[in-house]
Amino acid sequence: MASARENDLNPDVYIGLELPFARSRTGLFGLTKTTLEQAGHNIKNLLLTAKGERVMQPDFGSDLRALLFEQTDENIEERIEETILESISTWLPYISIQKIDIIQDESNLNLMKVDLDFSLNYEPDRFNTITLDIEGE
Repeated sequence: MASARENDLNPDVYIGLELPFARSRTGLFGLTKTTLEQAGHNIKNLLLTAKGERVMQPDFGSDLRALLFEQTDENIEERIEETILESISTWLPYISIQKIDIIQDESNLNLMKVDLDFSLNYEPDRFNTITLDIEGE
């Protein structure tokens, strides 16, 4: 069996599906070519899924959207970080979060942007960044 790094370097191997699902030029769904790229899609899927939303896995997901409607205080960013780190350590333990930047939209308090810098535990020197647009329910 090939290692994850060997699969990443092999141009004939696809790792997983891009999320959200969309038609692509290579087939019915977009495909990811590297484990790091797939990890970004897995993070988005996890953090943008509300707990209780996934059938048969009520603990899968995070409470990020619900946090937008809680009372805003000086600890909100800390609580958002805790929620992200808890969800990822539980469901995606192969991912290390290096940095979390939270940007509150001043014109729309129901919208927040979260920038995540992350790496894979077995390859901590390779990073990727994703941005989540989180809208309140």
